[in-house]
Amino acid sequence: MSKIDFEDLEQFSEEFNSDRANVIAANSSVQLGILESAVDYKAARLLPDTFSINLEQGSITNQKSSGRCWLFSALNTFRYELIHNFNLADAELSQNYLFFYDKLEKANFFLEEILAHLDEPSDSRMLMTLMRGVRSDGGEWEMFVSLVKKYGLVPQSAQPETVSTDDSRAMAPVVVEKLREFARDLRRGHATGKTISELRAEKEDMLRTVYKMYCICYGEPVKTFDFKARSKKGEFICARNITPLEFFRTYVDVDLDEYVDLVCGSSGGSELKKFRFPDEGNVIGGKDVSYVSVPVKTLKRAAIAQLKDGEPVWFGCDVGERCWREGGILDDTLYGYESLFSTPFQMERRDRFDYRQASMSHAMTFKGVDLNVQGDPLWWRVENSWGEDAGKKGMFIMSDGWFEKYTYQVIIHRRYLPENILQVYDGDEVTDLKKWQPHI
Repeated sequence: MSKIDFEDLEQFSEEFNSDRANVIAANSSVQLGILESAVDYKAARLLPDTFSINLEQGSITNQKSSGRCWLFSALNTFRYELIHNFNLADAELSQNYLFFYDKLEKANFFLEEILAHLDEPSDSRMLMTLMRGVRSDGGEWEMFVSLVKKYGLVPQSAQPETVSTDDSRAMAPVVVEKLREFARDLRRGHATGKTISELRAEKEDMLRTVYKMYCICYGEPVKTFDFKARSKKGEFICARNITPLEFFRTYVDVDLDEYVDLVCGSSGGSELKKFRFPDEGNVIGGKDVSYVSVPVKTLKRAAIAQLKDGEPVWFGCDVGERCWREGGILDDTLYGYESLFSTPFQMERRDRFDYRQASMSHAMTFKGVDLNVQGDPLWWRVENSWGEDAGKKGMFIMSDGWFEKYTYQVIIHRRYLPENILQVYDGDEVTDLKKWQPHI
């Protein structure tokens, strides 16, 4: 291995200071930061004010200091049905309600995984993966489906946010520590000869503890409630003593099994294929975390078709790339990093996945798209869950170039998909992926 010599450093310094562009770039970024210094004002001028397809609904939500974007975006997608079915001015579904059950189900899923791998050495890849990723706030579309089908939905007023749901950073490590302690106890019990029945009985007591902890922080989940609203025409809507499942079936009424998970990942969708993560999920016996790999152009066509029909689109992306949070802009040309640093950035989609640069870091909702005369997308209108202070009162604008590079997943109703994709999705041929493999 070679080291950096002081002669090397002297040469680097001379080369840096001999280039006037480097000095100007340093003067700017040291004072303003690289984001402000790299903004291309010409690219910012191209942002649209209106969209050829534009869906409107309710107020902007805010996940605050939590990793619940997948829940917020999914609930934002389907509150559209509630608002439009009953002609409401606004409506919001409770994120806290599903978050509670997601956390409880994830705890059970984790403990079941421990029981399934009792003979694995502690330094095995599986055990290390389990311990490293003990049930975070994040989740998949299929986890949302499993929760709603089992527990239903409730309006925000029936179970509002708490300090610990708005900011999950304090609560999360406490529960993680407890779950790791429980994992240790189950494995030690197995080592001393306890039967699986005895260990499962201990697991039930462990879940009681987890339930108590979440009740203390989030409040116990509502079992029945009164739903009252008034339509834009002044009509009074009232359902008393309704259960969460009754509310979902009556007021949202969406067949969640009719939606298909499409992903354009490392292969770029070069082969139409179904993938599944058998070791991933939240609800035991719930919906498999699985998707069909398709080209990015298929993601776009499907999303446009669904938007044209008046239905928002849940999608997953890498929001950390070329994102201007304050301005609400997602644009691959907005930041001139090549000019600022005088070096090209040349990683293709496949490279980004192979070298762990790509990440499914955030989920949001498409609420519109601007099409050219040929029907091709130019800009996408995005509803985020970062509150009204981010972007344009909570809304973001995404260039189609950004979609091409950093949008990896869309959830689409079956009626907007061609038969060849549905055959793959419904078929028995599936490639199972390991828990530690990238989810895209």
